[in-house]
Amino acid sequence: MEQWNNVELTNMSKSKSYTLNHDYDDAAKLNKENQVTSNGNPIGNENGNGNGETNQNKQQNKVLEPGSEIKPIVHLEDVESLVRRLYGISINDVKELKAYDDRNYLIQEDGNIKNPLIVSHCPHGYVLKILNSLDSKKVEFVDGQNQLLLYLAKQNVKCPRPIANAVGKYYSVEQLSGKSHVVRLFEFLPGKMFHEAQMSKNLLFQSGEFLAKLDGSLKNFTHPAYETHKSLWMLQSVPQLRDFIYAVKDQDRRTLCEEIIEAFESKVLSALDTLDHQIIHGDYNEQNIVVSLAKNGLDWSVSGVIDFGDTSKSPLIFELGIALAYMILQAKDLSSGGIFLAGFTSTQTISEKELGYLKYCVAARLAQSLIMSSYTHTLDPTNDYVLVTQAEGWRIIDELWRNNLETIDELWATTGHEYLTQSNK
Repeated sequence: MEQWNNVELTNMSKSKSYTLNHDYDDAAKLNKENQVTSNGNPIGNENGNGNGETNQNKQQNKVLEPGSEIKPIVHLEDVESLVRRLYGISINDVKELKAYDDRNYLIQEDGNIKNPLIVSHCPHGYVLKILNSLDSKKVEFVDGQNQLLLYLAKQNVKCPRPIANAVGKYYSVEQLSGKSHVVRLFEFLPGKMFHEAQMSKNLLFQSGEFLAKLDGSLKNFTHPAYETHKSLWMLQSVPQLRDFIYAVKDQDRRTLCEEIIEAFESKVLSALDTLDHQIIHGDYNEQNIVVSLAKNGLDWSVSGVIDFGDTSKSPLIFELGIALAYMILQAKDLSSGGIFLAGFTSTQTISEKELGYLKYCVAARLAQSLIMSSYTHTLDPTNDYVLVTQAEGWRIIDELWRNNLETIDELWATTGHEYLTQSNK
């Protein structure tokens, strides 16, 4: 699609013009900049440490540090300019979507203006995703995510499909408010989000089934970036929560989180090499699960999944623990996790040994979510989205850790069995 470079597209209704003369290879430029160390020396001359790790690899593996403000600073005119210049889209309507560290915008295009760049138009609109400044340094991982989504589409898994830009690439690196940010466009996946649907045992079971099928599809997918990728939201990074725990002001809650971190480190991370690893979604929650209403207008079913920014190569039991934590929060019932677990294990086999780690994974994810949302809110007190799970989260984590830790495995097994054997599900 090189022929569209340097083509001027004009929005006659707004008397604005945009020229497709952007250097779409900013990713290469960014990588080149990363070829020097923080002290300005070329790679291989880092004070003679001899560890062989390049600065580029360090950027790919870098995780969030306390005090870092990474969310993009974006103005509405930036959004309009980006989608016109990169994708040829004239905006009819734009709405910012809730996000944690990124900026996401739901774009409806003006169908009256011809777009020479997108041949097959999505009737539901598009999502423009502007990645935070930290993850934007990990361009190899961005490519990995795009390839994963294209792979899943071929496996008939409903997920956002990335759209190629003016030069046929699935991302570009753009300068916004003085920082480099990866910009991508996806087809919008229609439906409601899980938290908007009427909660039911059947929907919980279905969500477990869907995740198991998703992980089954991902089992054979590989990409080099996933071999070294690290992020603070991986459960492997739970010990690093100690750097952020100061954001939890209540001493009793802070002590509770410290206990969970220590237990997870000693009981689960010590056995990390013995666990079954594969690429996982890593953030299967009520905000990322798409549901659809059946023709009878009463029953909801899981139809798709979004947001693959936390995908990683991790133990499969971590996937289950992360998802289970969010399902329990949504159901507001600790025992209901057994129904979700029954749905997952009806398709995926998990050994008894790994199931024994599950409660620690659930507690670790709850602590991770509560600590990081508290920390993020200190950076931006107006972003209440990061506090979505706070009130219910503290109640559930206390109920699990203080009152049911020794009996929770049996409780989940019993609840799952009762659901499977009841006559009317």
